[in-house]
Amino acid sequence: MKKKFRVIIDGEVYDVEVEIEEGASPVEALVSALQTGTITRVTPQPRIRGAVTAPIAGRVVDILVGEGDSVKPDDVVVVLESMKTQVQVKAGVEGVVKEVYVTRGAAVKQGDPLLRVAEQ
Repeated sequence: MKKKFRVIIDGEVYDVEVEIEEGASPVEALVSALQTGTITRVTPQPRIRGAVTAPIAGRVVDILVGEGDSVKPDDVVVVLESMKTQVQVKAGVEGVVKEVYVTRGAAVKQGDPLLRVAEQ
């Protein structure tokens, strides 16, 4: 059976597909594939400089900033909800919001860009 994973290595996001034998642990199969180089497919995700990304898969509940807003590293910029839990996503850097990629109610996957901040 094939199983898909999203892996972050040195800040780069990859979608990885691994063949898993029946009864094997998916995590052990992924680790083994990474160590031995026997990954079925690796698809690098486009990287956006200054992107604030979703730490979890979920739904966008609120967007607290807009284009042109100044942010500091600890400012909450987006609120996500996953499994009835709300997660506050912080800017992580000081700068100006240049683009917002999501809307309220949108479904996002872990690692999806939510917005872009140009550092000052």
